[in-house]
Amino acid sequence: MSDSHEAKQPQPGAEAGISRRGFLRSVGAAAGVAGLAATGYVALHDPTGRAGLAKPQPIRLPNYFETIHEGFGASEARLIVARSGSEKAVAEMVRQALEPLGGIGRFIKKGDVVLLKPNVAFDRAPMLGATTNPEVVAAVAQLCFAAGAAKVLIADNPIEAPENCFYKSKMTDAARQAGATILLPSSSRFRDVQIRPGDPNPAQHEALGTWPIFYEPLKTANKVIGLPAIKDHNLGGASMTMKNWYGLLGGRRNQFHQAIHEVISDLGYMISPTLVIADGTRVLMRNGPTGGRVDDVKQSNTIVVGVDQVATDAWCYENLLERDPATLTYLQYAQDKFGPGKGVKRLGQRDWKDYRNRGLVKEINV
Repeated sequence: MSDSHEAKQPQPGAEAGISRRGFLRSVGAAAGVAGLAATGYVALHDPTGRAGLAKPQPIRLPNYFETIHEGFGASEARLIVARSGSEKAVAEMVRQALEPLGGIGRFIKKGDVVLLKPNVAFDRAPMLGATTNPEVVAAVAQLCFAAGAAKVLIADNPIEAPENCFYKSKMTDAARQAGATILLPSSSRFRDVQIRPGDPNPAQHEALGTWPIFYEPLKTANKVIGLPAIKDHNLGGASMTMKNWYGLLGGRRNQFHQAIHEVISDLGYMISPTLVIADGTRVLMRNGPTGGRVDDVKQSNTIVVGVDQVATDAWCYENLLERDPATLTYLQYAQDKFGPGKGVKRLGQRDWKDYRNRGLVKEINV
């Protein structure tokens, strides 16, 4: 009974005299119209307002050394080392270390906005050597203002709670003393920045393609000075000028410790600073990067000013941490990425002794 009943059911559209093929055509047309309508609905109700807009261009960081590179002479110093017999001569060491390059006025001009990037990664007192000496930061900020800087920013994205790190390291006091502005990290201050086009190539020791960066201070500033603490690092061998830029990374940056030498050299590739001023006043010789014992710290009373962050790292590794730079893998990776012959307007060679042999390393006793 049921079979005969099903057999008598009319084909779709039969009552209107439409063939099965015609019906399918009409269904297809209706589906197409519905699809267009749905598309229109999505466009009209696009929650982000991005429908129909061109994809934004990726953010690229400028070369903060490029304008200086144009007039930088072949016979000018690449590294200047200032030493003192007193731990109280910090500001004078900074000032005198800059003199062979023409002083801070060679780098900072009237109206500049300057970003100072110290290491404020941990909730530690300055005496433990895990963070940049606040006296160094204050001295550099004051010199920048004396040269005519309109604003000086101090920024870092610490491993531990930012407010506590800035307070305990006395970086807050340094900023107040110098009249500088502290920028603490918040989600609104990060942007995806293209370190290199496309995906990184592990065969070329690359690790960073596009990554969230603490971008607001970099966007605001037209000059960038790295102020790293020189210290031991349990994975990378050392934390110095290039590793210092790790404090600008956002996202799940802890994963990069699995390719630490690739990452550190990529950080040097990512930032071409106006200048680096390495804090060798207190050097954390062991148990870095966090430290925690005064016995691990050597009072070295040294400031190193460099226009080549690769050579600066090599010098500091050998002369402050007392280790062989030939064993520090990321130095070679960095030279391969942005060193001589790479066509970039910056300096980046690992052989600091070549600079010394050419008379490009100056040493000063304060």
